[in-house]
Amino acid sequence: MLPGVVCVGLGPGDPDLMSVKADRLVRGARHVAFFRKKGRPGKARQLVAGLLAPGTAEYPMEYPVTTELPVDSPDYVGQLAAFYDDWCVRLETLARTEQVVVLCEGDPFLYGSFMHLYTRLRERAAVRLEVVPGIPGMVGCWHATGEPITWG
Repeated sequence: MLPGVVCVGLGPGDPDLMSVKADRLVRGARHVAFFRKKGRPGKARQLVAGLLAPGTAEYPMEYPVTTELPVDSPDYVGQLAAFYDDWCVRLETLARTEQVVVLCEGDPFLYGSFMHLYTRLRERAAVRLEVVPGIPGMVGCWHATGEPITWG
């Protein structure tokens, strides 16, 4: 495993719909980071229950605020910016010598929280970055309806 930060898209909520590459990376991970609300297990972490190897180090990235403040509030914006900046430094420090797998529901670049870390890490260019696509959650919704999305 090469040192760096690898974000894996986990798909629409069914572990059977993860890509083969995402599954391989999750099962082989020694360091896993995931987003969650304070006091909650985190949906991405729940998706990989039973897949992580014993002894895998876990890094829950707990949002400082979610729905408590309006999203356009300066306090909300400031707290989240500080949160992403802090985790960027933490992940970068670990990723200099280890591979860190960041779990993301759906696809990391489609409204995934990882986008905010990715842009910061990319600008710093201090560690290797990789993003493994995932099936976006809305695709799972299309299939649940039983109707092709392009037919109306």
